[in-house]
Amino acid sequence: MKRKLLLITILLVGGLFVSCSSEESGSDKTETPVITPPLAITITDISSEFLITGENLEINGTNFVNKNYPTKVFINGVEVTPKEITNSKITLSSPAVTSGVNTLRIQINNVESTPLNFYAIAKGWNTLNVLGTAEITSSSVFDDSKTIFSLVESGSPRKLEAKATGYTQASLNIGTFFGDFKMFDEKTGVITGTYRILHTDNAFQSTNENVVDNAFTKEINGLNIGYLDGKNSILYTIVGSQIYTGDNGKTVVKNPPPAWSTGVNGGQLRVNIGAFGKSTSDGKFYQLGILNDSKKYGRDKYKNIVMESVTGYSDWIVKDTISDIVLNQSFYYKFQNINRILSIGANKTLVESTDMLKTWSIIKTDVSAVFLRTETQWYIQSGDKIFVTKDSGKNWELELELPTDSKVNDISFSKNKIIVSGNKGLHYLKIE
Repeated sequence: MKRKLLLITILLVGGLFVSCSSEESGSDKTETPVITPPLAITITDISSEFLITGENLEINGTNFVNKNYPTKVFINGVEVTPKEITNSKITLSSPAVTSGVNTLRIQINNVESTPLNFYAIAKGWNTLNVLGTAEITSSSVFDDSKTIFSLVESGSPRKLEAKATGYTQASLNIGTFFGDFKMFDEKTGVITGTYRILHTDNAFQSTNENVVDNAFTKEINGLNIGYLDGKNSILYTIVGSQIYTGDNGKTVVKNPPPAWSTGVNGGQLRVNIGAFGKSTSDGKFYQLGILNDSKKYGRDKYKNIVMESVTGYSDWIVKDTISDIVLNQSFYYKFQNINRILSIGANKTLVESTDMLKTWSIIKTDVSAVFLRTETQWYIQSGDKIFVTKDSGKNWELELELPTDSKVNDISFSKNKIIVSGNKGLHYLKIE
């Protein structure tokens, strides 16, 4: 009996030993982790090669993620934190950039993408140098595009494209035009010469051309753009004629000058239209200028001329030809509401009429030019500075300081941008 117990004990102890040895042996078996090296990183494109400060930047490409190593994004050598990252897209939320050319690269462990350059422009005022020292007549800007269109003194319209190196100048290849130039958006616009008009809806890749004769304009480069939207435009001339199109120049309506606007047999001009526009007060169109009726009033007796139309190109009603003009005052009037007309008077005074040119009151002195953004928000050049009022001239704020002897030819607006054009390459863009 004792021998059996001893044998059982030995077997039990041996079994435990074998069992423990087996468990200890299994715990020593460890797997070596598999490290996947990063693949070649490729940036195929970015959301914008011309970034406005505050905009997000999306980077598209391949192999942006590796399970073993973090993805690092660098702008100008400084690491930035992505808002979102997948294997094919990285989103940067308002990344820190510098004005000018910036360099972007992506790195995973020791693998780097090829560096990619993009351009950044700050909000606020920016100096544009792309047109050199040319006299810039006018420019157009848009909220939904970074492209700029300008007309320079040589009569050459220019398209300024936003590229990774900054604004790049491109000719529109439509010849020389010394008249008026305005774009409603990046594709739709009109340009005029003395007798020629080109309308486009594809940025002048193709155009609809119309021609008028000397009797229609009576003035060199006398076709002015009075109204323009995405489809309709109205051109006007100094003698009170208009050209209307509702289909970007495919068909036009030509309203000849009134018979009384010129002298006998087309001689001396009797009327000079200096302003044309649509009034916010009543939705009607107005043209304003001066009338020289020497037969009725005597030699050098000038009168105001005010005409009104519902369409802007037909059925004009003469509202006034008897009130006296104010001498030494520009008849290139500015208005958005016909009940508030602005002009530059003698000794560089900004004056205002609230009764359709009959009487005037002084708003501000030392003003060489005025440009209207809204009924109440006006921009003026005073000396070598631009000032703005947002309350119809009651208060003024310094907006921009200009180089010495600057001359502003034009200030144009979109909802969120302002562009200044002038002499000696004067060109400023404000992004609000």
